[in-house]
Amino acid sequence: MIILVTITLVGIPFPVIASKEDLNGSNEPEPLQTEITQKDLNIIEQLVLIAQRNSAQVQETKAEMGLSAFSDIVSVELSPSQTTTNLTLPEVSSVSEDSFSLTVTFDPIKLVSTIKKLPVIQARWNEAKLQKRVAIVKNYVAYLQARQASKIAAYRMQKLSANRLNSQTTSPGSVDDLANADYVTAVTQMLSTSTNERVALEELAASVGLSLQKTLAIINGQ
Repeated sequence: MIILVTITLVGIPFPVIASKEDLNGSNEPEPLQTEITQKDLNIIEQLVLIAQRNSAQVQETKAEMGLSAFSDIVSVELSPSQTTTNLTLPEVSSVSEDSFSLTVTFDPIKLVSTIKKLPVIQARWNEAKLQKRVAIVKNYVAYLQARQASKIAAYRMQKLSANRLNSQTTSPGSVDDLANADYVTAVTQMLSTSTNERVALEELAASVGLSLQKTLAIINGQ
């Protein structure tokens, strides 16, 4: 059943942890993290909200619950019309009047069908938001782990460099770094962990939909 109604009208520089450390060993190492803190949870919540706003899937699903869901239910058509009136006056035989006709079509069957689909769309929207939340949590935890591994590698490198300087002081002479297995291992681990930290941060920023600068600003509380 269709009802018709007719109306007549008128680059970012990445922070390298090792560069901040004093290779002489005078600075205390940064404390290692043993659990997810309240600060981390607050950061995660901020990132999740931003990621959900930037997610095309979340926003498209949300839009399906808006006016677009009822676009096929009501249609409006505006068409011009002209009315001619015959007169008996000798001076004027007829008068033409221009007007517009507005036709509104309403389909109640589609309305009922759309209302029945709304809970399914709502469930899809909630699912899309939860999926985005899980992705942000995973990427943020991966970044924390990569950053911690980088701290550990920086500390080991700091201690090894301090021992190396002490050795040169007590026994002056050339030192072959490539022949020192411990030094090579520490340098390799330092490069690996710093690279992993950068990749983890890139993945986190991409999942949030922000630049590296803005993501780091949120993480650092700026």
